Amino acid sequence: MHILVIKPSSLGDVVHGLQVVAIMKKHIKNLHIDWVIRDCFSDVVASSRLVDRILLFRRRTGVLAFFKLLRTIGERSYDVVLDMQGLARSGFMTLAAKSPRKIGRCDSREMSRIFYNEKIAQSDSPHAIDILLQFLPKFGLNPQFEHALNFYADENFPRPDGPYVLLFPESSRAEKQWPSFYKLAKNLADAYPQLQIVLAGQNSTNWNLSKKNIVNLLGKTKLADILGLIKHCELVVANDSAPMHIGAALQKKIVALFGPTDFQKYGPYPVQCDRHIILAERDLKNLPVADVFRACALQIDNFLHGH
Repeated sequence: MHILVIKPSSLGDVVHGLQVVAIMKKHIKNLHIDWVIRDCFSDVVASSRLVDRILLFRRRTGVLAFFKLLRTIGERSYDVVLDMQGLARSGFMTLAAKSPRKIGRCDSREMSRIFYNEKIAQSDSPHAIDILLQFLPKFGLNPQFEHALNFYADENFPRPDGPYVLLFPESSRAEKQWPSFYKLAKNLADAYPQLQIVLAGQNSTNWNLSKKNIVNLLGKTKLADILGLIKHCELVVANDSAPMHIGAALQKKIVALFGPTDFQKYGPYPVQCDRHIILAERDLKNLPVADVFRACALQIDNFLHGH
């Protein structure tokens, strides 16, 4: 069976889609998958080793590049097309594909549903993964979640020696970013000298982090590097962001910080999981460092004592 998955963005949503495709790969023999993905996120899809062919959506290169992508999509016939995005541009990609079955989301927007001949069922849960799990019955599978996703990251990227906690201060929007990661890093470094406290992300800062057991990789990590760092860490502390979802997919302990977004829809999955601690405050500036430190300490004490 040859399937085209259309899920160009965002990165956290792509990770959700990969988790569903991993279940399909586990249960459907001879499944071949092409995936339409934004060029800046293609490393994650490639690192999953679930996808046979990657079609790059170069969002910033204009209309001509988009029409070239549509031509490329139309060059191959598929048994099934899955539009996991549910927006106008993914609808046009679905239209361009050659397939007898074009399946879209029940909550699709921007008139994209006119390009489908099948739609998935409504989910009882609002979480993004539960919505995508409804694609599984279209293949005779139960819409049950399974941890089946792995990432095969570049192991040459230098990592800290010994156990480490990974902090991600970034998110896609300013209001989703907790402003006190600097203080948290210093407090954790003081309280746990036996651990490395690693800050990672694509944007550099002028923070003065001079403690021996703090490793500042802000502005020094590419997406592929972040995959490896998450894979080998003991704990991920993050805002509502892709690293949080990657950590949850890899079954890491998580401390997730949520502001204006709804953790019931976008939290680390499964939301009710003993590996996950979620702290929610509508305005993240009002979330005390002490509260986040206590949540981290609980997770750290658990893995230090083998729980």
